[in-house]
Amino acid sequence: MKALVKTEIKDEFRMENREAPAIGENELLIKVEYCGVCGSDLHAASHAKGYEFVPKPIILGHEFAGVVAEVGSEKNNPLMDKRVIIVPGVFCGECEQCRSGNENICVNISGVGLHKDGGMAEYVKVQSDQVIMTPDDLPSEIAALTEPLSVAMHAVERIGDNLSGKEVLVQGCGIIGMFTAISAKNKGANVTISGLQRDWEHRLSLASIFDIKTEIYENSESNVDKYDFIYECSGSSFAAENAINRLKKGGMMVLVALYEQKVELPMNVIVRGEINVLSSYASTITDFHSAIALLTKTKDQMRKLISIYALEEGAKAFSDAKNQKVLKPILMP
Repeated sequence: MKALVKTEIKDEFRMENREAPAIGENELLIKVEYCGVCGSDLHAASHAKGYEFVPKPIILGHEFAGVVAEVGSEKNNPLMDKRVIIVPGVFCGECEQCRSGNENICVNISGVGLHKDGGMAEYVKVQSDQVIMTPDDLPSEIAALTEPLSVAMHAVERIGDNLSGKEVLVQGCGIIGMFTAISAKNKGANVTISGLQRDWEHRLSLASIFDIKTEIYENSESNVDKYDFIYECSGSSFAAENAINRLKKGGMMVLVALYEQKVELPMNVIVRGEINVLSSYASTITDFHSAIALLTKTKDQMRKLISIYALEEGAKAFSDAKNQKVLKPILMP
């Protein structure tokens, strides 16, 4: 099989021919149709701080959809030849978090595409309980967006049903920021998404597809609007620190991004304003099903957010994503 392999060298990839993975009794072999390039993949490729756990070499890719090509046991025969979406996390099912339905923070979690070989190849093996059937009316290239959309929907669900009619700012217009803005608007919020001037052409301007207001961060000094909720999806420590001053008293900042630099929040402003700071990480199975429903409803709009590359163009897809020339690159083995 063809595989895009991340080497031991920073930002280096090579195409390899490998044997398709052999599967065990409780595993499935997936023929990958489409695999997204995630921000986590970019960080892993550049050996960023916090991604030291990623082995090298590795086949990255945890956002993918495909077809079941082989089953490891008779009980999984009904899945043969079915189109499926992969849930990349492998959860223990036994820890306190798993038993509480918070498998996204399982203490023993591991993941396809970061802890072990993933979907940037023609074939990948997964456990049989890691798949969700793809609806007939959801194209596979859109189905590959399920995992990142589920992350955004998890962040929005952390607030519950309190977003209707509220003023919401999303900082950062990468795909998680864009999906968070879409999800919050879907909940009835008045949403603005913020990005840098350099983001406008290929990323921030796409918010208009969903009738979401935009803000150029460099021009925001003249903006005195205060927000009920701010979703920090940029990963910029400067943006996170300054977000507090844009919240109403009693407001909330939800941290969705991961940070390479130290973040110093203005604690006195937080305390005196009774401002809440909440975090959100990954997603649950429930979020996956919610994401599938929203993707199915908005598939024509969602298609305008993606750029498809052949697997052999993987290095270019990573470069274009890193240089913000596209919003969401998706590889097609």
